Parts: sequence; structure tokens; C-alpha cells
Amino acid sequence: MSVEERPPAFVCNVQLNVEPCERPKQPPGCPPPIDSRSTESEQQNSEECCVELENVTVKFRLSDSEMVAQVYPNCMTLGEVKQDMARKFEVDPKLLVLLQNGNVLCNSLPINSTALDEFGIHEFQLELQCNDSVQGDSQTSLPKLDLDVYYDKHRLADFITVHISGEDTQDGEPKNVVVEIENASIVKPFLCGYRDTVSGREYLDAFTQTGPYFDKMKYRKYKSRDTQTWEPKEKILNTAHEQSVQCFLDGINIMYVSAANDFTIVPGKYQTFAQKERAERKLEKIQLIQRNWRRWILWKYIHMRAAEYRRLVQNREQEDKRYEKCVEKRVERHQVVKQFPRSKDDFDLLFAEVGRWKKAELKRITANYEGPARIAEVNILLDKEIQLLNGVERQRNLVYKSMEEFRNDQLLKEMGKPIEWIGYKDTKIHLDLLSTQRVRFLTEIYKDMRKPRSKEDRLDFIRQVMVVLTEEACYPNFPELFDLFDREKNLLLYAKSCDVEILRKRQSILFFDLIKFQKNKPKKRTPSRMCIVCKKVKTFAEFAIRTRQSHVDTCKNCYYLKLTATENTVYQSILRCIHRDERKRKCATSFAFVMQPDDVRHIIDKIWHGHSALSKSENLSELRLPRWIKSDDWAPWNCICLTERETRDHYKIDDIEKLYDPKFILHVGNLHMLARSLFHTLAAVAIEFQETGQWWKVGMNKQRSSQLDTV
Repeated sequence: MSVEERPPAFVCNVQLNVEPCERPKQPPGCPPPIDSRSTESEQQNSEECCVELENVTVKFRLSDSEMVAQVYPNCMTLGEVKQDMARKFEVDPKLLVLLQNGNVLCNSLPINSTALDEFGIHEFQLELQCNDSVQGDSQTSLPKLDLDVYYDKHRLADFITVHISGEDTQDGEPKNVVVEIENASIVKPFLCGYRDTVSGREYLDAFTQTGPYFDKMKYRKYKSRDTQTWEPKEKILNTAHEQSVQCFLDGINIMYVSAANDFTIVPGKYQTFAQKERAERKLEKIQLIQRNWRRWILWKYIHMRAAEYRRLVQNREQEDKRYEKCVEKRVERHQVVKQFPRSKDDFDLLFAEVGRWKKAELKRITANYEGPARIAEVNILLDKEIQLLNGVERQRNLVYKSMEEFRNDQLLKEMGKPIEWIGYKDTKIHLDLLSTQRVRFLTEIYKDMRKPRSKEDRLDFIRQVMVVLTEEACYPNFPELFDLFDREKNLLLYAKSCDVEILRKRQSILFFDLIKFQKNKPKKRTPSRMCIVCKKVKTFAEFAIRTRQSHVDTCKNCYYLKLTATENTVYQSILRCIHRDERKRKCATSFAFVMQPDDVRHIIDKIWHGHSALSKSENLSELRLPRWIKSDDWAPWNCICLTERETRDHYKIDDIEKLYDPKFILHVGNLHMLARSLFHTLAAVAIEFQETGQWWKVGMNKQRSSQLDTV
């Protein structure tokens, strides 16, 4: 009900005085009020009628089985009664209609002008009139006379009229007494219960009907006391053995007959009533002190636990925010990488995206097409896949060519660096050899060669370079390089228009080889091996090394051609997380430092099937490989695939057997046995690492250099 539709605040069930301007207006054609107590049939004037003011019981029949009762003054009009009932039922008073004997009653008609029964009760039929504006609304907004609203929200008491005959009264006249029925039942608390899963029936534990103690009840001008009566009975018994009894002599004195098992009670020290009461209350005071002391201890404990709980919740929220930020940065970084790929891992990510797209399309084609239509869709999908792969390959070639100059500059920069090492007391020592000085000098000339110059400046620069080349006669391609500069000089001097870009490209290539050429340095034979796939002889550095292999046979290019395109950056990040955790635990001899990203990919995809062992999450960016048993070093047979949040919770567990299910522990143990069989050569690799003394370099390559930077 809206604010405008609510009845005025002054309306109540005992309203007696209403201003004439606020009374409901009498509609035209409404008959004047009629006194129901009059036996005459003629109309009487309301001004000449004098009615005694009293409260009468009014019954409202909503239906055949629903009825409510209220008490109103007999001078109250039916319009005021409608406003009071509309407030209690939360409906508009304009929608209420009062009927009596099938006739609609007027709003201006007082209660005493209506018919009453033999007990002095006025009974009306209360209904809702049909309104077109209300019927046009939705079904849920239709008003109705709801007894739940009438009783629950307003907590109204029931009223009845008791008729007392003249025989039971003092004056001998019959009377009608209005009695208010008060519900004095207590509110039963919910102790416990359960629900039957089959029938859905609820069973609640019983609560006693006994009310509160009398001293806790409010004084209402009456007192009550629960009593119990007992009727004594006499019975003559013959005892099985002799007992001590009391025999009355003359009604006053008592004769005692002693027995062997009698005992004498001697009175103690006299104690006053105040002393006795103080001694009895001593225990109560002690209990009061103990109760308050325990209450304070409990209060302090609750506050400590609450502070700890708030701290844990705050830490958890901070971790969640930090994790969400990391996820957002990772997504943004992947989006940038997909748009502007640069490295091999970036292009592997694009190839993996194409592979996922192909799987999704094949799934869609299999579900929607059959027969020749499916073959046609698969051919179209193959053409699209070829176009996508060709586009990615073209982009990779362009990036490779654009990055070639940058790689050459980085190589020359590294070759021109002086030799550095740590001396006495962490002193940083530099040794600049003639070979490094030569590399830096030729690098400057190489950079000047690629700068655009005018014709005269280019001729002067060529003459200077030719003078420098005379000192590099030991270079194998010296005649060709010198001849290229001589030809360019002749073309610039004698030709009016010439294209020397091809000559300059060849000059740059040969001059770059000249810088890398080392004088008087015998060539060492590097260990090499032939790849069984491409049949090319390559150095060991160009072969793929894995901890699961027994011998080196396939180069890196051929090995990665056999594998499907995967997101190598994800497995590299997982491996970095393992290294970081092992360094924090100071386990420098862990097997984690000899693992490769390809080994991590094999563990996740082949052993753990690419998802978390607990939540079955398949998001690779969230997967981690923590220790299964925290006290043991990390190994392929001592790890479990979990998400990042599950990893944090897993490391908080002290006893795994108490928390995890035995079936789950058995499943993890079987996977660990599989990992041990797949990585059986890992122990041999670890032994070789220890014997060669290379363990101290694992994961600590930048430690010494970071200390040197602070010097």
C-alpha cells in the first residue's frame, strides 16, 4: 500500500470523537440511520435519539470458515470501521464493502443502527468490491483479505461477548460482558531436529510446556502457586529382623529401645542464623568469583581468536587481490604477445591457439554434419588452417630478419667486453686484451658502414677502410672484401648513376665475419654428432637434452617438429616456481634444478593428464607442481599437480593422511610409481652433476654478479 492510500493516523478501534469535516460524506440516496433496538417502524431523527455510549462486539465474516471479531464504540460509523479494518488488512478502504442480510450498508450509518443478535453482537459480511483499475493490474498485485497479515503483523487479541443471565447477577438483570482473550503461551525455542530425506517430514526435539519461574513473571494483580497433594496411608508390616523403634509412653515422653547398630548424635558448637547464612553463602560467593573469572578468560580468548580471524581474513583478501592482479597482467601480456610476437615461445603460443581452434571446429563439425557434408567441412577447415599457419610462418620470418641486426650487435658487444673476475676481497678485476680492443675498433667501423653518407664522405670513408684492411691480410676472404670496396670506389668516381646496395650488403656480411675472425687462434674440434632425423652433423649444444632419455640422437629442430605446438612459457613459469620454492627451502641438491621445461610438460600432460588432482581444473596458467611430502626434496615422484590456491592450502597441512581420503592418497601413490619408472635415468644425471662439482652453479648464476654491482 502506498503512502497516499494509507488511512489517516488518527483512525483506531476506539475512536469516539471525529470532526464533522473528517467524517465520511453520506452519498446521495443513502437512508437515515435506524435504531435496531426500536420496535417502531417509523423513522426517527438522530438528533432526538439518545443512545448510551458503550463498547459492542462486531464480527466480520470473510468466508464460511473465516471470521474475525473486534470491539468498537456503538456510536462509530461504518466508514470509520472500514478505515480501521483496511489499516489492519493493509488494503484500500475504498475497496471494502460491508453487507448485512444481503444489503450493502452505507458508510455514514452508525453501528447502533444496524441489526444485532440475541447476545448483542453485530455481524457483518466483509468483502472486496471489484474495481476495473485493480483488475487491470497483474495477478500478483491484486489485494486480498489475508488473515496472516491481520494476526501476525498487528498481534491483535480476540474478543468474545459472554451473556450472563439474570439468575447469576446481583440486580437480577441479564448482562452482556465483553471478554478479551490473551494468548499467554510461551515461545518455544528451536532446540534441534532433523528432516527425513525420503518423506520430507521434519522431526523437532520436544520442549517442556512449563512456563518461566514465577519471580521472573510480570506482576498483573494476581498470584499463583503450583502445589502437589499426597494422601497418607497406613500399613502394618512385620519386619524381618529387630530394629530400633520409638514407643510413646504417655503421649509426651518417648521410650527408646536401643540396638547394637545405634549411634549417638552429639550437638556441635552453637551457630546463629546469620553465621549459618553467611557460611552457606560462602560457596555461592566463591562460585560467583570463579564464574566471573572464567567469563573474563573466555572473553579474552574470544577477542584474541576474533582478532586472529580478522587478520587471516585480511591476509586472504590481500592474497586474492594479488592473485587477481597477476592473472590480469598475465592475460594482458598474452594479448600483447599474440598481437606482436617476437620470440620462439610467442610463436609457439600462436601455433597452440591454432591447434585449439582446430579441435573446437572438428568437434563442431562432428556434432552437426555427417557423410559428404562432413568431408566438405573438414576440407574447408584444412584450407583455413593452412592459411593461418602460413600467415604465422610469414610473420615469424619477418621477425627473424628484423631481429638479425639486433642479434649481431649484441654478439659484437659481448665479444668486445673485457674479461672480468673476482679478485682478493671481492675486488672486481678487468682484463682488456688486444683482441677485445680490435673487436671494439672494427665494430665502430662496422656501424659507420651502415650509416647513410654523401658521395664525397663515402669515398673518404672507403679509403680509410681500405687502409685498415691492409692490416687484416690474414683474413681468408680478404681479397674479396678488398675488391668489393675497390669496385664501389670506382663506381662512385666514374659512373654517373649506379646501384651499389648489393655491394654494400655483401661488404657488411664479410666485414662482420672479419670481426669474428680471431688471429693466431687454432680451431678446436667441438664434439659433434649426427642427427638421426635430418642426417646433419651438429654440435652437442644443438641437441635436445631431456632427463628421460638414455642417449642423444635428435637435434632440437627435429625434436620440436615431432611435438605438437604448446605454450612453452607456461611450463617455464611452472619450472621457475619450483626453483623458487626449492631455493627458499635451501635445497640446492634437489632434482628440480636438472629438470627441463619439456620434462615439466611431460609430467603435467602424461602423468597428471593436464588437470589438477583435486579440482580437475585444466587452466594451465594456474597449475603448479608442489611437494607432496613437505619434508622430502622435490622430485617427479614427490610432487602433485594443484592450482595456485590449492598449493598454498596444501603447504599448510601438517599430516596428509589425516586430511586426504585414503583412496586419493592411493591414487597419488600410483602416479608417483609411474613417474619413478619414467624418470629412472634422473638419478644417474644427478650423480653426474655431483661428481662434476656443478651443483653450486645451479640456480645461483646471478648471485655473485649481484654482489659485484653493490661494490
